[in-house]
Amino acid sequence: MTCPGTGTSCTVSGLTNGTAYTFTVTATNGKGSGAASDPATVATVPGKPTAVTATAGVAAATVSWTAAADGGSAITGYLVTSAPDGKTCSTSGALSCTVSGLTNGTAYTFTVTATNGIGTGPASDPSNSVTPEPAPTVPGKPTGVTATGGLGSASVSWTAPADNGGSAITGYTV
Repeated sequence: MTCPGTGTSCTVSGLTNGTAYTFTVTATNGKGSGAASDPATVATVPGKPTAVTATAGVAAATVSWTAAADGGSAITGYLVTSAPDGKTCSTSGALSCTVSGLTNGTAYTFTVTATNGIGTGPASDPSNSVTPEPAPTVPGKPTGVTATGGLGSASVSWTAPADNGGSAITGYTV
């Protein structure tokens, strides 16, 4: 880029967030250009985190992602935001966190932003959709219990509980 006039500064536009740039300057006169300056590095806000995935929990979801490009300044933290509801969790550099306070039965997606000493970068693409579910409870009581006696034994039968507590029944005790 050429700076017009004889000023000692100009603005370089069209840079990409998350990419660190190095600049050198040369002075030019009627005889030609002089030696280049020592390089100056300019940091930008981070790029966007990638590969955002979510796993549903009980009224919560654990979200993980791949680190964003730091933009030439160390990343100081990440912020995860849910849609809907705008619930958040943050880290000081870890690449996962758990968003709590979600409504069971509601589908959510999540985006992640990275922050460095320059500012906050763009949001990631949304994660996969997950739906938190309530924690399983104990099953209800079996009904229709009948017993038929035999020689030294009894045959017992019943009807499975109408409510399995949100988890498959794995056995019965008689």
